[in-house]
Amino acid sequence: MTHKLDISEILVASWILADGEDRIPTSHGILDRALQQAVNDESCPSQVKDSLNFVDSRIGWQCVKLPSLLDWAQRAHLTSAPNPSYQSAQIQISKNAASQLMEDLDIGLETARKWGQVLRDHVHDVRAAMRSDDAMEIEDY
Repeated sequence: MTHKLDISEILVASWILADGEDRIPTSHGILDRALQQAVNDESCPSQVKDSLNFVDSRIGWQCVKLPSLLDWAQRAHLTSAPNPSYQSAQIQISKNAASQLMEDLDIGLETARKWGQVLRDHVHDVRAAMRSDDAMEIEDY
């Protein structure tokens, strides 16, 4: 079994290596749903794929381990604190540090970048779907 810190490192490092914003979503189940989709991509590191479990809850798909993964990321100073009142956590590591973490975990940089981009794309899709759902609810009202 892979340690939660390893999964946290892969998640954060892949996110920052994908060349985008330096904040990762932590609220409204956005990351849960994006992860649920991204683990099925061929670029998903096996350590992640084999370690994450998802449940269909009353608020949609939830990653059972995500709260503790975000906590490990904060404890390791990979991100800012995943405070429940915040909607995202600030990534605290550089791309160079993220590259070193991937090397230490025997994950190729291209694999990390590709999976990070897949995850970012799914986050974008989840946010768009949520905005669309909100718009439909307003129209139905």
